[in-house]
Amino acid sequence: MAASPIFRSSLLSPQLLPYHSSTTDKSPSTAHFTPIKATTSSDPATTPPSPAPQSSNHLKHRRSADNIRDEARRHNAAHNFSAKYVPFNADPTSTESYSLDEIVYRSRSGGLLDVQHDMDALKKFDGQYWRSLFDSRVGKTTWPYGSGVWSKKEWVLPEIDGDDIVSAFEGNSNLFWAERFGKQFLGMNDLWVKHCGISHTGSFKDLGMTVLVSQVNRLRKLNRPVVGVGCASTGDTSAALSAYCAAAGIPSIVFLPANRISIAQLVQPIANGAFVLSIDTDFDGCMQLIREVTSELPIYLANSLNSLRLEGQKTAAIEILQQFDWEVPDWVIVPGGNLGNIYAFYKGFHMCKELGLVDRIPRLVCAQASNANPLYLDNYKTGNFSPCFAALLIFSKNFLSSLSRLG
Repeated sequence: MAASPIFRSSLLSPQLLPYHSSTTDKSPSTAHFTPIKATTSSDPATTPPSPAPQSSNHLKHRRSADNIRDEARRHNAAHNFSAKYVPFNADPTSTESYSLDEIVYRSRSGGLLDVQHDMDALKKFDGQYWRSLFDSRVGKTTWPYGSGVWSKKEWVLPEIDGDDIVSAFEGNSNLFWAERFGKQFLGMNDLWVKHCGISHTGSFKDLGMTVLVSQVNRLRKLNRPVVGVGCASTGDTSAALSAYCAAAGIPSIVFLPANRISIAQLVQPIANGAFVLSIDTDFDGCMQLIREVTSELPIYLANSLNSLRLEGQKTAAIEILQQFDWEVPDWVIVPGGNLGNIYAFYKGFHMCKELGLVDRIPRLVCAQASNANPLYLDNYKTGNFSPCFAALLIFSKNFLSSLSRLG
């Protein structure tokens, strides 16, 4: 489970303007799936204006439909938002990109991929608009916007159809004031903790897995060669994957290192019907096996090599700003394993700044456990890192032991 301490200097809230949607067309879209056509031109002659995404405020009397998916279908709004895969940290002049509907995990050079949104299309709406839109969806049962992830759908998977989304209304996790701890141990009056582990499977990985499994659901309906989804895990990833695959009726397979995970972590994939393999190796050995399996069989890879998960995880950062009434905290400390989650937080904060929701981003701190800290050791040995003492050791011995097995 992950908890992110947050430091703020003030509790003042900006005054928000009322939200007004300019969308009046409530007929369903004619195309079930929209091909990805990223438009980067700002010329009105070549780029038609995007209709405003709809607020959930317009659905005051929506219970006439059979269920919330039916109602979402009736109110489906068309737009020109899009996203694609690009090489991570690529040269700005690079033209290499891939549709999210392609099954691809690496760039041509073998590097990681990142999800890039069409920012020009998103910038057609100002920061006040996006703040009001996101605020209007909090706590709603309107599909799929009641989820803390899918309430930011335009910034996550903008082109996915509501019917393909697999959600357990994840996100919207607690942000609580650790008043006594902050004062007693840190001499701070304003320490807050974002407990992303208050989720269906007990970890923040639910935020990413709802996005990945939703895209797999879409791919299968597009008749892409995806029979099931697989991962290597020491517990949390397999729990999240199996839960969301079970909800969607998609087969899942998980590779676990034998005798190296807790009973609680083992029970979840078994209970959710995953095909569980206990391998006499460590996490790295399991990871090597699942990469071989996914390269040879129509099994979709769900590990961190797949950048789709970060699109869901970044919404926790946006949610923090939203819970502070869009006031930016001074510092955010994020536990770091393979560093995917802290990058996701950066993406979320950076998008908010670039699209005008806030005027700055907080300082980010990566906290690694002392027995699983390659980032700290690699940089400290080269002299590029100044050591510091971490005061927030609120982890059990079993948790640290489990974390150290990530390899």
